Amino acid sequence: MQRAFSPIEVGGIKLKNRLAMSPMISNLGAPDGYPTDSHILYMLERAIGGIGLIITEYTYINKVDSRGSVNELGIYSDELIPKFFRLTEMIHRTGSKVFIQLVHVGRKTRKNIIWNNTPVSPSQEKLMDEVREMDRDDIERIEEDFAEASVRAEMAGFDGIEIHGAHGYLIAQFLSPAINKRKDRYSDGVVFVEEVLKRIREKVNIPVGMRISSTEFDNEGLNPEMVSKIVYRLQNMLDYVHFSAGRDGPYNASMPFYYKRVSFIEEAMKAKEGLKIPVFLAGSILTPADVERALEVVDVVVIGRQMLADPKFPEKMKSGDPIRPCIRCNQSCRGVVIKEVRCDVNPLLGWEGLSLPQGKGEVYVIGGGVQGLEASRTLALRGFDVTLYERAELGGQFNDFIDPYKRKEFLPLVDYYKEELERLEVRVIKKEVTECENCIWAIGDPSPTFPQVSRKTILIDSNIYAYQDYAFKLAENNEVYITTNSLSELDRTRRYFLIKIYGELGVKVVDKPIQADVTLKGYLKNQWNIGSAIKAGFINAISFGRES
Repeated sequence: MQRAFSPIEVGGIKLKNRLAMSPMISNLGAPDGYPTDSHILYMLERAIGGIGLIITEYTYINKVDSRGSVNELGIYSDELIPKFFRLTEMIHRTGSKVFIQLVHVGRKTRKNIIWNNTPVSPSQEKLMDEVREMDRDDIERIEEDFAEASVRAEMAGFDGIEIHGAHGYLIAQFLSPAINKRKDRYSDGVVFVEEVLKRIREKVNIPVGMRISSTEFDNEGLNPEMVSKIVYRLQNMLDYVHFSAGRDGPYNASMPFYYKRVSFIEEAMKAKEGLKIPVFLAGSILTPADVERALEVVDVVVIGRQMLADPKFPEKMKSGDPIRPCIRCNQSCRGVVIKEVRCDVNPLLGWEGLSLPQGKGEVYVIGGGVQGLEASRTLALRGFDVTLYERAELGGQFNDFIDPYKRKEFLPLVDYYKEELERLEVRVIKKEVTECENCIWAIGDPSPTFPQVSRKTILIDSNIYAYQDYAFKLAENNEVYITTNSLSELDRTRRYFLIKIYGELGVKVVDKPIQADVTLKGYLKNQWNIGSAIKAGFINAISFGRES
């Protein structure tokens, strides 16, 4: 804990602690690329929560071919500098620092996102839309775009610059042997990166770092040994290196609950060999214990989804107050190409400007699942004297999870609520209540009945989450099949790992329904889930006692 809150210098900039907020696409930016009030409040909330450094989400550098999503931040014009200055000004008032992450996405985009231009890449290796191999003019143009964007960043008050060289974007495309098939001097992708950094260094006087994947989880791509050589070559031009992982496939920094925590420590240990500059590390760092473990290896830990779940994570690490955990569900925080970022366990994410109206008096909440737990918490924060009634155990349907991975990652959310309600002096009474006036009823939709069958062929052709869970138990004594369409609503990374685990259990994933003894069917639109339950509890709580 002491190391986490010790200061560190990065390129002459002093960070008050060794906790950084990861760059994560939010889609809270304006269509023109500047930070909106919502975006500034979202960042400000995390700075107030005690984070030492905020690294902005990837920010595109030209209005030609560098953008990856429609409301991504962009710093391609001097006209945007005042808008970005509003962001840096607010963050600096909290004592935190802010770096901007600059990106050209290369082939990792679509024509309609880059104003109907053709995506460019070091080689004509298609990912989504057709791509054009970069010629010398493209290289010159994009190198200069990085440099000019850096100048704007310094003018806008940013404390440092991070070049995005991870996750399959343009710089990563140059560095990866799986993508870069050039035959000229840029076949050595480090040359391109050196030229970009040289131009930036000639024009700005703030720290410059680079994010890079320590592995691409691909036999033809980057591995820790290759990355070690790359960053060793570049370290004289960098003030720090920021390790993440992954390229284009399901393996990436936002690993779901089916993958181990602090995912990439081993890879980072190999990739950092010989470095004399500060090393940052991202990858499922969610708890104070995760932070301490990572800081045994690196200098700064980069926290992503946990800062979405609880913006006061650093402050609560110090105080010992209950920390709302990220459950790594990868539902509302992922796939934000056409929607704004949200969080299933934090209903205020994206609504940081919303204030809780104060109230007084007694209020009774019926139901101790996460809907009732969130309602009780929010009512207590508003000032009400709250009593929560639950006929069984707090947590509701969480207690019925069969999937062991869900139990391990999701049940700490119930523990958080228990600690939080105790801190807020909410009375919890174990009692069934069937009638109550002026109460908040927090009873969610029941789960479907678990089929008590043995030695049968079972087909799951349904998007209902409970059936995905039941497959773990059903596979013990039955032959179980599940359709790919049943899993279509899951984040692709979560889906990928779940399918792997199903395979280990003997559950077969099929493209089309088969004949079976028992078929579990039913497709629900906007089905009840953790996020909808918590959101309902929150909305009911902020609506209670207010005039209609």
